[in-house]
Amino acid sequence: MLPPDALREAVRARVASPAPDAGAREAARAVEDRGGPATRAIVFFGSRKTQARPDAWSAYDFFVIVDRYRPFYDALRAHGALGRPSALVAALNRPLPPNQIGLTLGAPGESTARAKCAVVSSAAFTRETSAARRDHFFLGRLCQQTEVVFAADEASREQAVDALASAHALTYSWVRPWLPERFDVGTFCRTFLRVSYSAEIRPEPEGRAEALWDAQREYLSAVYGVLLRELSAAGELVLHAPDTYGLARPAGRAERLRLSAYFWRSKIRATLRWAKYVVTFDDWLEFILRKAARHSGQAFDLSPRERRFPLIFLWPRVFRYLRHKDR
Repeated sequence: MLPPDALREAVRARVASPAPDAGAREAARAVEDRGGPATRAIVFFGSRKTQARPDAWSAYDFFVIVDRYRPFYDALRAHGALGRPSALVAALNRPLPPNQIGLTLGAPGESTARAKCAVVSSAAFTRETSAARRDHFFLGRLCQQTEVVFAADEASREQAVDALASAHALTYSWVRPWLPERFDVGTFCRTFLRVSYSAEIRPEPEGRAEALWDAQREYLSAVYGVLLRELSAAGELVLHAPDTYGLARPAGRAERLRLSAYFWRSKIRATLRWAKYVVTFDDWLEFILRKAARHSGQAFDLSPRERRFPLIFLWPRVFRYLRHKDR
């Protein structure tokens, strides 16, 4: 499903030249400096971009788009920014992109922000924001508010914009079975945020989709208002009243089953990524603890045994947290 021209321009106006976020731009420059010429573009997303309740511990979330993995990781190693062998980390990036790596920004010993980087090749980034994607990981993040904070050249910037516009356009294709009989742009956005968040096991409690809508209301209303009007003009939606739509083709049982299978596959692949993040993400345990504490309001005091062997002894605590997080 190619993005309509009007949608692409609406996305481009908001992601390619938004009001500059000085902190994000500085963080992106630090990532690009460490990653070297293999870095083609950096896309800013996540809680710091959407302002959906970030705190002082919140990292800058970036998709780091590279032309080749090994030179990028070699450059990080040369800057002392990667604690694992670059060949190993590059090999883990290929079968199940992206890799997640954490970078501390600023000089050694400084108290400064961190960047959480999802590293992906240009080819994989384009594929995973298209109808040929293998799961929902990229679309679930990039259908929201983003910003291209670095591009090596104009071609790299336009490739990133095209991918982001595609991620927005595809929301209609995967949310159709869960839309109510009649909906406006707010209902459309709340529905796809809720459906998307249910596709992964996440530390955020119930209500995160509503918080994301509240934080991004202006952006989502503007961009997806364009998409709904374009779909209506193309005959995909029926206009029942001003700004109120319905499906021209009701979603059938086969479509619902196909998309349910897609989300289950996505959840399995997202969970499998956790295993490699333990290898690629330095200080992963402290990062997860801070994230869980931020969303739950609880402090987590691990035993020496849990800290020393988290992959063996931390599972009971993980299952308890996931079971009770909505309380």
